[in-house]
Amino acid sequence: MKRVVSIDLFRGITIALMIFVNDVASVPDAPKWLHHVRANTDGMTLPDLVFPAFLFIVGMVIPIALEKRLSRGILPSLKHIGERSLALIIMGVMMLNSGAYNPHIACLPKALWQLLMYASFFLIWNIWEDRSTLKRYMPKIGWILLIFLAVIYRRGDISDIQWLRTGWWGILGLIGWAYAAASLIYLFFKNREEIIILSMGFCILLFIGEVSGRLDALQPLVDFIHPGKFLGTHTLIVLAGLYAGLQLKKGRNVVLKRLPAEALVLWLAGWLLHNVYIVSKIQATPVWGLWSAALCVLIFLLIYFIADIKDLKTWGNPFQPSAQNPLTAYLLPAVFYILFDILAIPYFQWGQQGYILGLFRAFFFTGIILFVTHLFTKMKIRLKL
Repeated sequence: MKRVVSIDLFRGITIALMIFVNDVASVPDAPKWLHHVRANTDGMTLPDLVFPAFLFIVGMVIPIALEKRLSRGILPSLKHIGERSLALIIMGVMMLNSGAYNPHIACLPKALWQLLMYASFFLIWNIWEDRSTLKRYMPKIGWILLIFLAVIYRRGDISDIQWLRTGWWGILGLIGWAYAAASLIYLFFKNREEIIILSMGFCILLFIGEVSGRLDALQPLVDFIHPGKFLGTHTLIVLAGLYAGLQLKKGRNVVLKRLPAEALVLWLAGWLLHNVYIVSKIQATPVWGLWSAALCVLIFLLIYFIADIKDLKTWGNPFQPSAQNPLTAYLLPAVFYILFDILAIPYFQWGQQGYILGLFRAFFFTGIILFVTHLFTKMKIRLKL
């Protein structure tokens, strides 16, 4: 299939927005539409749309990513899905626990442990393809380092020493689970769109089953993975992106007919369920998932019309770093925050001086991250799962 520029642009914009809204989260006086809606509030804002946008993009590229591997058989594809999912889950859980690391009951300072964790990610999952010696040794060194960091990890206090927790799995972990579920559906049913649609319905049933107590007999599983909220709603969004990705393989005319119809159906399904469930990202309700997916379809259509149909692409150049190297761009802000803390730079205090200064800070910081990502890409520092 011919490369679709709009997918890259959509990915780049989404990652840039993710960096921006995550930074704005520390600006208390910022406009409400730049903060997440509370768990029990019926509604969504721009930050509540960023995570589902990334899930949607993950779904869109599944047919493209697996197409070549499927020609080699099922086992290579299963291996790829398993390795990619596990990598995301590992990174998600480690990042989720990093904030609770207690240096008073562990053997390394907190900032050092965190920096070494991110260093291990780059050693393991950087692309070393054209550097055979580095490819041979760096991932092994990274795994040794990551396992060491996991073994010495401690949280809690001296009277209640705890180890790593899966918790809510972290953003990357949630993406890993949803990617695995949607990829397996595509792997075994390929281009059968009716199976994709039925699977989306099943995801909604999983959510209903969890919140209604129908899955109480499986409580250990519910506590571990939340099959309705995490596997259900998040996989639904990935599948919506997967359906859109299948239309891209059929050509421009099909895209312009099918995607508006998909957005309409997703919106109507959410409208029907809104009589029962609120719109909530934190609760991962199907209404939030369906309406987010509908908005993603429309946003992608707009980018597709501008970039692929009208061939207007230069406006997206600022987002190329996060489009080409998205995982690196996503991880870098956390590394910068750790360095700010080590160097005693009062970065977050600047957000307390009024929302205008805080928004400028977030905008400038996003630009810095995109520029550093660009430099990393030129230096062949590029994470890819």
